[in-house]
Amino acid sequence: MELIWRGSVFIAVILVLCSAGLCHGGPAEPSLLIHNMDIDCKVTLRFARTLIVAEIENRLNSSHEAVFDVELPKTAFITNFSMTIDGETTVGAVKKKAEADEQYGTAVSKGQNAGLVQSIGQKMENFRISVNVGARAAVIFRLTYEELLKRYHGTYQLQLKVKPKQLVEHFQITVDIVELQSISFVNAIGGFMTNELMDTVHINHNGNKARIVFRPTLEQQRKCPMCTETLLDGDFVVKYDVNREATAGNIQIVNGYFVHYFAPSTLERVPKNVVFVIDASQSMAGSKIKQMYEAFIKILSDLPDEDHFGILKFSGRVVKWTDALVKATPDNIQSAKEFVSNIMAQGGTNINSALLSAAEMLKHGQEAEILPQISASSIIFLSDGEPTIGETNIQVIMKNVKEAVDGVATLYSLGFGNDVDYSFLEKMSLENGGLARRIYVDADSALQLQDFYKEVAHPVLLDVTLQYPNLPISGLTQNSFKYYYQGSEIVVAGHLDNNDIDVLVAEVAAQGVNDPFSVRVETNIEDDKMVKTEQGYIYGDFTERLWAYLTIDQLLTKRISSDGELKENSIEEALRLSLKYGFVTPLTSMVITTSEEGDDPKIIVAEKPKEKNVPDSPIRPLLSASSFVRAVAKQRIFRRPMPIDCSSSHLLISVAAVPEKICLGISEPNDEIINLFHNSDRGITLNGKVNDRSGFDKVGFVHKKRMVTLEVTPENITVTKGQDTQVYTWTSAPKGLRIAKKEGDKLVASLENGLKVIIPLPTTPDLLKLHVESKRRDSNYTLGLVGRVTSDNDIIITYSDIMIQRESIPSFRSCSCDVTSFRVKNQGCCVSFTVESDELNAGTSNIVKDIFDIPSV
Repeated sequence: MELIWRGSVFIAVILVLCSAGLCHGGPAEPSLLIHNMDIDCKVTLRFARTLIVAEIENRLNSSHEAVFDVELPKTAFITNFSMTIDGETTVGAVKKKAEADEQYGTAVSKGQNAGLVQSIGQKMENFRISVNVGARAAVIFRLTYEELLKRYHGTYQLQLKVKPKQLVEHFQITVDIVELQSISFVNAIGGFMTNELMDTVHINHNGNKARIVFRPTLEQQRKCPMCTETLLDGDFVVKYDVNREATAGNIQIVNGYFVHYFAPSTLERVPKNVVFVIDASQSMAGSKIKQMYEAFIKILSDLPDEDHFGILKFSGRVVKWTDALVKATPDNIQSAKEFVSNIMAQGGTNINSALLSAAEMLKHGQEAEILPQISASSIIFLSDGEPTIGETNIQVIMKNVKEAVDGVATLYSLGFGNDVDYSFLEKMSLENGGLARRIYVDADSALQLQDFYKEVAHPVLLDVTLQYPNLPISGLTQNSFKYYYQGSEIVVAGHLDNNDIDVLVAEVAAQGVNDPFSVRVETNIEDDKMVKTEQGYIYGDFTERLWAYLTIDQLLTKRISSDGELKENSIEEALRLSLKYGFVTPLTSMVITTSEEGDDPKIIVAEKPKEKNVPDSPIRPLLSASSFVRAVAKQRIFRRPMPIDCSSSHLLISVAAVPEKICLGISEPNDEIINLFHNSDRGITLNGKVNDRSGFDKVGFVHKKRMVTLEVTPENITVTKGQDTQVYTWTSAPKGLRIAKKEGDKLVASLENGLKVIIPLPTTPDLLKLHVESKRRDSNYTLGLVGRVTSDNDIIITYSDIMIQRESIPSFRSCSCDVTSFRVKNQGCCVSFTVESDELNAGTSNIVKDIFDIPSV
């Protein structure tokens, strides 16, 4: 078996700094136990190296499958992975991504067992590996990843999701911290903590060092003295900061590589000028506009009096709250709140005009001397969709915005929800000195908006430059920054090319609220070596690895914002460094080659996904990342899987969460009508009348907001809008059918961006087949039998079972699949299973009375 980690775009995260956690997906059978779970995080001057060790023991006389499921921070680079089975250890090797892709593609083309497992969330990415554990044997997983802990609101934070869902014999979390400065505070809390569990958290804090250990016994984990359920279910959070002064910062030098930390304290705020640009198009209707309002009410309340601000909303046209920016006086704040509260979602999306208007407001404010001469200007742009009105060419919009902003302001883009073109927002923001952030549609969307604003709410320095005069330095990371925000930190690293230098001099120049800011620090290299030895650093090569980490991160960002030769050079250098230092990045993959007794060779690809235009699902919690082991105790008979003929299934489902195609059969009487998809906010419903010969007699689409229904049978396609009904045969139907379209010999209905239902021209008389394609992991369609499948981002597939919505269902998996009855090419693997209408819905039936019935929610 070959396990391959593939990378993608690195996205900077402000809040999550060093994260790991534990989870278990469903009750474990006693045959396969998590014997040991140890998470060890060593933090050396903000650079964290986390090792996760999990030991799963099989106590029966038959083979079982174990699943190692890990959620990592998006900012983390995997550096090592190994498995030890029956005393034999296999270790991963970092290779070029193209090599791993070729191996994976070759395996798929040959019909070998292959898989792609990935998911992405607000602050973490998910990786899952499964292996066979022999009778009376154990497997030990070891995973290491590294990342830089970034400072957010004056705090470094380690947040762990602790959720084993079973008692663990030996469970321990250890965090060791070593800093140059003395640690000002350190604490550890857990949302699940009882008084007894709190007593098991030991914090040893002395000067510049701290150790946190959480080691509950089996008895302390129990919910009650005789319970087998665990109390460990929630967040475990470690927070700390260091003492600092208003100086040029601190420098550490190890083996010729230096790292410079700059985070001055007690500086006055620089006044801020901000234009809020709010999307008020029709797609913002419902919970989005409500949560936007909740967030902006809080943001407006927190604006300091000395700030200037403006608000404009846009749909097909742009509407300004005021023609010019005004001071944040109480009266103006109240007026702005009333303006925001009256925003109604309607019309199209004119992004070009909105951003040009915002830039013009800021330019006018400067030219008319309305704004303070020394101040920080920014545009905060919130949108949930693509441009549909006015200028819609993305390349032209980016060109127009860059010319309009022209260095006057920083552009921060917040992509709200599912349909936004995130790569467009990201590139446009980077070109204008800012960044983009995904805002996930969830119950806490308002908090996500507020948290982002807090990051940029308090600038204290402008045009910050860190320089090292008259020194032979190579590989210097970014050393100039438009703003320094209160509570954050600037980190610069590089290499000293001359070993004979005794003193490293650093100078920081910037503009403060009243006067220029200029400070200088000198570090004696010999003295620094002695300090390092005395402090006993946790791992001595951290400055070099931190330099490589920062350099790769910045090169990957440059890859997004640049074009042509500069882009190609950035990719080439990032790849070289990724291979040299063994980082799994967007350009590299970790390949592990092993074998399982009785199995054919198998390739599993655990991909580090990029933030795509269509986002993946939000994985809780917002500000944490977790690592967990799932012990799946399902007995397996190891033989070559039999071929699967999916013609006996009602639906073929392709979902982003799993690599296998899903052949779904429905076990209900003939003529029963099943709700397949439903979303009340969009007003869209899809029902199917079951034919017990593995298909549907008819399918009904309802688009309540458009007042359109679409009935599809093997003979006809009937479209009704109001009192107007049109009946077509499959051959006479036009390409456009109001809520669907004909594409050759297929009828295609798009339920939302990235989710569509395809009905091929029937080849079997009186029988319809449905093919569902979902390329997203945050579907708005969580109701209906098929909606329960496509909205689950935590599907686990073994050779004998599939777990959906935490329900384990007997299934068959094979890489010899016949899916031609759905007009799909035979390629890759598939899994086949049958369910009743209520099986994935907590016992609630999906049966409806009529083909156009809307289910009650």
